[in-house]
Amino acid sequence: MKRLTAALLGALLAGCGFHLRTAREFSLPPSLMTLRVRMPSSGLKYPGLVLVMRRALADRGVQVVDHRKAPTLVLAGETLTPMIVTINSNGGASAYLLDYAVTYSVVGPHGRILVASRTVRVQREYSFDPRYVLAMAREEAYLKRRMRRAAARQIVWGLAAYKRPATAVAPAAKPKAQGHAPKA
Repeated sequence: MKRLTAALLGALLAGCGFHLRTAREFSLPPSLMTLRVRMPSSGLKYPGLVLVMRRALADRGVQVVDHRKAPTLVLAGETLTPMIVTINSNGGASAYLLDYAVTYSVVGPHGRILVASRTVRVQREYSFDPRYVLAMAREEAYLKRRMRRAAARQIVWGLAAYKRPATAVAPAAKPKAQGHAPKA
């Protein structure tokens, strides 16, 4: 019975055109295979998000460079907003939803915007027990690292979908009128 169900599900998915992405379909366009990564809002040369982003890009075969001749992935900022989801009987928070957001864009070497500003979001929920404050702080830090990596993957997916804008084509010259001029 399980085999029949699996075969039926496989046939339905194949029939609707669904297929998993292959590495070839997921690769970044050639114009983005060399990138510079910056986060100007941070005073650090390599803040945590930049390090994670550089690693995610390198894992996809992107050459990450520091020179200005390459397109630049600009990480405009990251925010982590905890929101209370559940309140216990004492009126304290017992569950939080962490909302992590990163805004990014890609700027060409001459300042032309290649990818307009976009924001990716990752959310995770976690329980909070006031008896284990240190453990809860460690869990929140762990979730933040995981959310940062998930956001970096989403950014790479967004870059993989980038289509280079078509260059403007000059309008075709009007054909010269053929025929003879009227005789006077």
